[in-house]
Amino acid sequence: MDYEFLFVVEGVSAESDLDVGVVFDEFDGLLASHRGRQLLTVSGDGSGAVDAAHRLSVRLRRVLPAVRLVRLDPDLVGVADIAERTRRSRQNVLQWTKSERRRSETFPEPEGTAGRSPVWRWGEVNAWLNAVGEGDDVHVPLREEALAIDVMLPQWQRAMDEGRPVVAVVVPQDDRTDERVAIAQLLHGALHDAAVLKTVSALPRMEHSRLVVACALPTDRLRTVLEQITPEDMSGLLATRVDEGELKLIGVASRALPGTRPIAELGLSQEATVGDLLLQLAQGDGEDSSPTPLALA
Repeated sequence: MDYEFLFVVEGVSAESDLDVGVVFDEFDGLLASHRGRQLLTVSGDGSGAVDAAHRLSVRLRRVLPAVRLVRLDPDLVGVADIAERTRRSRQNVLQWTKSERRRSETFPEPEGTAGRSPVWRWGEVNAWLNAVGEGDDVHVPLREEALAIDVMLPQWQRAMDEGRPVVAVVVPQDDRTDERVAIAQLLHGALHDAAVLKTVSALPRMEHSRLVVACALPTDRLRTVLEQITPEDMSGLLATRVDEGELKLIGVASRALPGTRPIAELGLSQEATVGDLLLQLAQGDGEDSSPTPLALA
C-alpha cells in the first residue's frame, strides 16, 4: 500500500537546487521551506504506514546521506483547508464536521484549535473521506501511526549513523501475538553479537541498511513465516525461541538466491514448522555453524 508522508527534515534545503532535484527525480517528492522549517513530501510503499516510513528512511539516507528525518508534521487543517483540498464548499465541509450529511460516519475529533477555529490532522480527515467514498485513495498516517513513526525515527537514524542495519520487526497479529512480541523484545543487543553479524553479512539484500526480522513460534508453519519476507527485501532473519527461552536467529530468504541453501534439501515437508527446522539444525543436518541462509524454494 502506498502512503504519503510530510516530514520535517534537516540536512537538506529547499534553497538547494541539487537537493530539490534529487527529491523530485528519485522520489517524485517535494522539498519546501515553511516558516524556517524544511518540509519533505514523499510517498512510499509498505505493508503499513510504519513499514513504508521504515523503507523510505533507508532509501532517503542512501540517496541523500545528509538528510535527517526529524519528525512527521501533523499537517493540521481547518475548514477552509479541507474545502480547498477536496474542492468542496466551506458549507459542505461544515456539514461534514457536524455529521449532518454522513450521520453513519462520525467526522474525526479536532486535534485542537487555531485561534477560535478547530483544526484536524489531515491524516484523520483523509481516512474519513476514503471511508465515506469522498477521498482520492491516498493513504496518510493516522495519529497512532504517526506517533509510532516519530518514536522510531531517532532509533532508525542512530543505527544508520553507526553503520548498522535499520531493523524492521515482523510480528503477525493473532491470538499468540504477545508471545511473538516477547521474542522481539529479546532482539535488543543480540544484533551486536559477532555470530549474528556474520549471519547478517551473508544475507543477499537489495538494501544493506535495512534488515527484516520475522518473529515466530516453534509451532508456526515455516513456509508462512518465510513468506513474510517480501521480494523487495529478499532475505532476513527468523527469530524464535529454543529451550529455556534462548533466542535463536536464522538467516532466511523468501526464494532461492545465490548464496542460499534451499530448505527442501533438509527434507522438510510443505507443512513443516519452525520447530521442525530447529530440530534438523540441532541434529546437524542443517549445518548450524554455517551462516548460509536457508531459502524457500
